[in-house]
Amino acid sequence: MNRSEGNAVVKLVDNLIASALEHGASDIHLEPERDKLRVRFRVDGILCTQDDIDVSLANQVASRIKILSNIDVAKKRVPQDGKFQIHSDDSLIDFRVSTFPGLYGENIVIRILDRGAHSISLGHLGFSPRIRSSFENLIRRSQGFFLVSGPTGSGKTTTLYAALSDLNSPDVNIITLEDPVEYDIKGVTQGQINPAAGFTFEKGMRALLRQDPDIVMLGEIRDKQTAQIAIEAALTGHLVFSTVHANNASSVVMRLMDMGIEPFLINAALTGVLAQRLARRICDDCKVEYKPNEQERAILDALHIATNVLYRGAGCATCHNHGYKGRIGIFELLTISNELRSLIIECPAYEAIETQARTDGMRTLMEDGVQKVQDGLITLQELARVVS
Repeated sequence: MNRSEGNAVVKLVDNLIASALEHGASDIHLEPERDKLRVRFRVDGILCTQDDIDVSLANQVASRIKILSNIDVAKKRVPQDGKFQIHSDDSLIDFRVSTFPGLYGENIVIRILDRGAHSISLGHLGFSPRIRSSFENLIRRSQGFFLVSGPTGSGKTTTLYAALSDLNSPDVNIITLEDPVEYDIKGVTQGQINPAAGFTFEKGMRALLRQDPDIVMLGEIRDKQTAQIAIEAALTGHLVFSTVHANNASSVVMRLMDMGIEPFLINAALTGVLAQRLARRICDDCKVEYKPNEQERAILDALHIATNVLYRGAGCATCHNHGYKGRIGIFELLTISNELRSLIIECPAYEAIETQARTDGMRTLMEDGVQKVQDGLITLQELARVVS
């Protein structure tokens, strides 16, 4: 490859990254096929196809990205990971790169992480006034164990960052233990685990507690050991936040029991659980009303939604003709009431926990999503996609 060809590839990769940032993409996917290099951006959680790159440039593009990421260019038959940073509009943006050998070359996925925390606030998440009030009461307690649940990519970490930003003040010591650190929060000590160096969640958490924290955020509850350390911290006067994979709020209690955590420890430490999903928000610039068709009317009737009007985005330059711009949370908040504590000690079935939570006033994910459909914030199709 001569110098002019090299400069052309550098410019091609630069333009690809610039286009991804312009679209607000969270990931860039480069997938070599027999006759092309397929390009896709993940925008608001959905993969969107972009213009293909000529297959003759696939290896050069891969090499350029690997050089940027300090990845061994010569190794093409084993997966590799790397990273790089750029400055864009006074913001430092991280790019995490992953390569994977495929039939026609190396698949590359570039995760885009804007480390600027300026947009992370409770007011931007999509809480209803009622859920936000209860959520703020729970995160402002002096001690306790609060969990956020949901599948990968549902915004759990963003919600906890928003909570930490809200609680952050000079008279509070906040320490996190993450894998990886996704955003910088000024005034918060953020630790990133490094298993290769022996810095595991378990060792990190025990060391963290010797740093005299008031508030602790642990990236994820992965097993019984991690859960026990978090609960011990909550029981010794700390406010502990973390995430866990579970379908809904009530399932989290069962998940902790399945890990082997004693019910009396759950009762003593757990204060609440927030389950969430992310739905694409209808673009405000091209939002239009329309009457539901027969199939949509059947769904509305099944969900007991009494409306003759729905909303969708017609598509415009603002949303790149997708009809959606940005995302909004759909939430389910379970507060551990005295009645629920009495029930948990009996090692109940999931249905009993769900029934008691509903009796205590918990609004389900579906109910919160239905309200957002009626308010014209999300489409009926988005509700069906993200909340089963």
